[in-house]
Amino acid sequence: MIKFFRRIRQDLLSEGRTSKYLKYAIGEVVLVMIGILLALQVNEWNKERNRKIAEQAIIEQLISDLSKSQYELEEVREINIRRARECAQVLRAFWKNDMPEDIEEYIGGFGSSVYSPVMGTSRSLINSGRLDILSSNKLRNDIVVYLEAVDYTLKDISRYEESYFRKGVDLMYEANPNTFETKQEINEKSVTESPGWQYGLNINSRPLIVDKVPFRKDIEQLLQDEKYFRAYNKLHLYHRNIALRYHRILGRTNNLLVELYRASEKHPDLGELLNGSEHYLVFDKTDLEILEQADALLNESSKWNRKDDSDCDENSNSDKYSLRCALRKATQDVTGQWQNDPLKPAIRLVLFTIKEYENRRVIESPFRDWNNHPDTTFEDVKQVLRESIEEVKKQLQ
Repeated sequence: MIKFFRRIRQDLLSEGRTSKYLKYAIGEVVLVMIGILLALQVNEWNKERNRKIAEQAIIEQLISDLSKSQYELEEVREINIRRARECAQVLRAFWKNDMPEDIEEYIGGFGSSVYSPVMGTSRSLINSGRLDILSSNKLRNDIVVYLEAVDYTLKDISRYEESYFRKGVDLMYEANPNTFETKQEINEKSVTESPGWQYGLNINSRPLIVDKVPFRKDIEQLLQDEKYFRAYNKLHLYHRNIALRYHRILGRTNNLLVELYRASEKHPDLGELLNGSEHYLVFDKTDLEILEQADALLNESSKWNRKDDSDCDENSNSDKYSLRCALRKATQDVTGQWQNDPLKPAIRLVLFTIKEYENRRVIESPFRDWNNHPDTTFEDVKQVLRESIEEVKKQLQ
C-alpha cells in the first residue's frame, strides 16, 4: 500500500503536476491523522468499556457485601432488642411484691459481641486508590461517609461494652458468685454427663459430686439485692443502646444499597423501588409462592395452631400450623428445603410486618411469642400474610 501511494506521488512529480502533488500529499497526511484519531478514539472507547465492566463488577460485589451485612445487622439488632426485653422483664420484677412465675426464663444467658459489617471491598477501593473507577461522585462520597460513620459507631459500641456490659457482668457475679442449681441438680448432671476435659487434667474447680452449693442464692433473694438490680440496669442500658446503634448502621447500609442499585445496570429499578422502604428487601417469584402457599395452608381458623412450641415436625401429618410452621412448610414445598441462615426475604418480610402488630406481645421469639399471645387472632395472622403478599407483588410487577 505504501509503495502504491509513493508511485502516485512520483508520477505526479515526473509529470510536473506540482499543485496536484501538494494537494495529494496534504490529503494523505489528513487521512493518516484521521486514522490516528480514529484509532485513539477506538482505544478510548475500549478503555471506557472496560472501565464500565470493572465498575459494574465492583458495584455487584458491593451489593453482595452489603446485602449480607443487611441480614446480619438485622439479626444482631434483634438479638440485642431481645436481650434488652429480657433485662427489662427482670428489672420490672424488682418493683413487684410477688415474683412473676416465669421470671426464671429471663435470668442469666447474657452475652455480647461487636459485629462489623462486610466492608472489605469498600476499604480495598479506598486503600488502593481505585475509588475513581466509580463514575458517580455521589456514590464515591457515600462509600467514604459510610465507612467513617460505621467505624465511629463501632467504636461507640465498644465503649458501651466496656462501660456497661463488662461492669454489669462483674456486678452480676458479685451478687451471685455461684449458680442457681441445687446440690441435687448438680449431682444428677455429674452422673448422666461426661466429666469433661478439665476433670481429666485434674484442674476442675468443682468436684463431680458436691456436698453443698457455696453462696447459693435463690431468685427471690437476688430480687432483693441492690448489686443485682444495678447489674441488670447496666445490661439493660447496654443492649438497648447498642441495638439502637446497630439500627443506625443498618439504616446507613440500606441507604447505600439503594444508591448501589441505582448505579447497577443489572437492576437499576430496585433503587427507586426500595428508596424510602421500611425493609429494603429484594424478592423473587419464589418469595411470592412461599407466602401464597402459607396463606393457603392457613385458609381457615381451624388450621391455625395458636400454641407454637418452635418444633415444626417435617414428618407430622398434622394439618394445623402456627404462622412460623406454615411458612416453614410452604418454603419446603416451594424450594425443597427450609433456609435458615439467611432466612428467605419472604420470611424476613413477615417478621417486619409482625412488628406493626406486636403491641408488647414479643419478648424472646417474634414468631412464637406473637403467634401464642392471647391478643393475637386468626385475622391478625391472615392480615400479616396478606400485607406481605401485597408488598412482594408490588416489587415484582
